[in-house]
Amino acid sequence: MKVAIVSFYVMETTIPLARYLSLSGIDIDLFSLLPQGYQNTFVFDFMSNRQPDGFVDSNTTRTTLGKNLCEYLGKVNTKVFIFPDRRFDEYTLKDMYYAFLLAKYIKKRKYELIHIIHSDNRFWFFFNFFIRKEKVIQTLHEVTSHEANNSYPGMRKLNLLIKKSTPIIFHSQTSRNRFIEYRQIFKTKQINDDNLVMIRFGLFETYKCFSNQSANPSNNREINILNFGRIVPYKGIHLLIEAVRILQDKYPIHLIVAGEGTPYFGFEDIKSYEFINRFISNEEIVSLIESCSMVVLPYTSASQSGVPMTVYSFFKPVVASNIAGFKEVIDHLKTGILVDDLTGKSFASSIEILLANDNIKTAMGKNIKLKYSEGEFSWSFIAGQTLKFYNKQLETKYKNQPQTIRMFFEILFLHLHSISVNLKTSFFNKIRLLFLRKRH
Repeated sequence: MKVAIVSFYVMETTIPLARYLSLSGIDIDLFSLLPQGYQNTFVFDFMSNRQPDGFVDSNTTRTTLGKNLCEYLGKVNTKVFIFPDRRFDEYTLKDMYYAFLLAKYIKKRKYELIHIIHSDNRFWFFFNFFIRKEKVIQTLHEVTSHEANNSYPGMRKLNLLIKKSTPIIFHSQTSRNRFIEYRQIFKTKQINDDNLVMIRFGLFETYKCFSNQSANPSNNREINILNFGRIVPYKGIHLLIEAVRILQDKYPIHLIVAGEGTPYFGFEDIKSYEFINRFISNEEIVSLIESCSMVVLPYTSASQSGVPMTVYSFFKPVVASNIAGFKEVIDHLKTGILVDDLTGKSFASSIEILLANDNIKTAMGKNIKLKYSEGEFSWSFIAGQTLKFYNKQLETKYKNQPQTIRMFFEILFLHLHSISVNLKTSFFNKIRLLFLRKRH
């Protein structure tokens, strides 16, 4: 079987999947798609050596991947493709042109299946337009935002998948349920439930390629409690800070919050902390995890998260909110602790369970290693389930796709909406600038 995996950004899960499918005997070509404005996948990046639009030179790709990642990928043929920035009011024709080039390249190779993972709203639409006659499977990492709402482009994307009857893979039951709930607005089901499958993703093994075994362990006099990732309000970092305030007089806690984004919290009265408010490199993420005692995730909403699978790669426990997404991957008191009451006091009590008993932390490390080496979270099992889904789609007669004109209008409506949003934003910005000038 010859398969093209076309992945937007999320190489943490895509690279292990491609590797284990290849080990199963599947001929895999992996295409990593990155926008011109942000050439980073959290596994490898070109931010310091930005590439022009189109395919990246193979030698540059291998150098950027590095020896360890290349060896990990094995026989997987990996290509990186840069598409233009996602500025709807400036790059429509350019984006369409590069989507055509990518589709033409892929279609020439006559893959039995094209597996698209994640999406970029506009470029994804253009690419789908040019491969509308090919057999396609889509993986949705998120059906809605973490706050369980959806943007206009996001809804257009779901509408198109439903109209095309595209088989979809979800990574959590929560995401699958959200999609089915959204689908109810249509008079006909369009997609058979059997073609909406939930297949987990496993540990983010690629981070092991950045591990420095000679790194110094955490200071024995301090207990490093870590929170990392993009800084947005739904991640509840203020609850973690409140919990540390409660515990810091009893334990020598050093709090580390790392990630880019606008802070919505302060560190008043925290005795020992480090706030790394910028992009965190792969090497830094690994170093922070290896030196921490635990990772705490006091999210107020989440359909899923890749953070536990990154942390579990190093067999460290996670304390997280008992909400959809987390409770599907964290076993309470076995691989981590789930907190029901989303308050600083409740998180302090849960954190203290690990601080007061090293045996529990040691046992959790062993449980994590066992759980993710076999069963539904192991990559060999995941690859097997994915291969079954591939075979099922190859056995199914491919349904007629939407007419070309229908898909064209899907893209046109999305583009016009985005232009209107940009024009409104530009108009209000001009008014604000005029007002500021008058004041001065």
